[in-house]
Amino acid sequence: MEYTWNRQIFRKTTNILVRECDWNQSLHQGRGGVRVSYGPESARTNALLLARVTKIDNLLAEYNQNHPNQITAQVINDILADKPITRKDNGKDFIDLALERLESDYSRNRIGRSRYQNGVSGMNIFKSFLRAEGKGTYKQDGLYVSEITVELIEDYIKWRRLVKQNSDATINHALTPIMKACAYAADINLIPASINARIQDMRIVPKIQLSSDDAEFDGKSLSHEEMGKLITYYNECREPRRREFIEMFLFAFHACGLRVVDVMTLQWSNIDFNRKELRKIMIKTGKRHIIPLTDPAIGILNIWKEKRGDSRYVFDLVKDNLDIDNDEALYKARNNATKCINQSLTVVGEALSLKFPLTMHVARHTFAVFALNKGLSMSVVSRLLGHGSTDITEKVYARFLPKTLSTEVARLAGDINSLSII
Repeated sequence: MEYTWNRQIFRKTTNILVRECDWNQSLHQGRGGVRVSYGPESARTNALLLARVTKIDNLLAEYNQNHPNQITAQVINDILADKPITRKDNGKDFIDLALERLESDYSRNRIGRSRYQNGVSGMNIFKSFLRAEGKGTYKQDGLYVSEITVELIEDYIKWRRLVKQNSDATINHALTPIMKACAYAADINLIPASINARIQDMRIVPKIQLSSDDAEFDGKSLSHEEMGKLITYYNECREPRRREFIEMFLFAFHACGLRVVDVMTLQWSNIDFNRKELRKIMIKTGKRHIIPLTDPAIGILNIWKEKRGDSRYVFDLVKDNLDIDNDEALYKARNNATKCINQSLTVVGEALSLKFPLTMHVARHTFAVFALNKGLSMSVVSRLLGHGSTDITEKVYARFLPKTLSTEVARLAGDINSLSII
């Protein structure tokens, strides 16, 4: 028996042997049958063949009636193999599921407008991939949830890289809504957990580099006025998660420019409320660092203590079971946390009409510039930032060095001026 669907041919043997000369393809309205020359069993054989074909035709017709336009290659194979053909995904389109998850996250303020729009755009590109590469199943640019595979995502990554010429970072962004949809599908048993687990590990991991502090200062810091506007925005913001991200930004600033990876891994055991100090082994340097905490920093900690006082980590950016000694796990956690925060902060920066994207690292630069402009010495700022040496601080903030040195020398003016020969 042979069936053709979407240019694919499916065959199943009947285990009945017929000589070519005894077969007539024109019999039974083109279905074929054996000639009388086959022998005395010709009538019974034809009846048997017709019954089998009719059964399969009826099953296909019944399935199409119950699931309109949802016949796939797998369905045909299952019917030919006498397997159960009830779809676990109930004919749910994978792209529709991904878009529904995006809409849900956006409506609950778990993601910002820009991340939502980027996700929708990414899924539209995924549809283009299915259409261009002939990967669609029940339609050219669609497939059912249960048809998502590791191999398909691998092909998608290759297509984005070779055809679209996308960077690894761009591809990772495009994979986010797909991975979220797969995780949800696995939770409700639409796809096997094993497939979801493999897909979740497909994000491209670049070479581990926990910090970019050694780069030259790019001028991305907030002025006193812009910080005031940020606080005003926070007080007026009605999106809970965005308010939390702003709290983390402000804490990083008030905690002497604490790096994002150290904000992420900050534990309650690192905080001494009585001494108003933060004592922590910095992830980048591996050295224990003591940071004096300002009243605003303590205030933010108190807000989070009410919400997460029983948790291991202060901010809900990583799971309590994160192994910070595992570099790869730490990198993945940092990458995910930073991306979530920065996507939301970018929306805030746009609302404040900043000339650059607002990120968590801007808090570190802002503190350093504030401190240097207030006359703190380069060595003191270096210690507060947790740099490995003053050389790093001078390299990063070189443009502020002449002004700071002049301020330091000016402190000697009263004494050294009296020693002048003029």
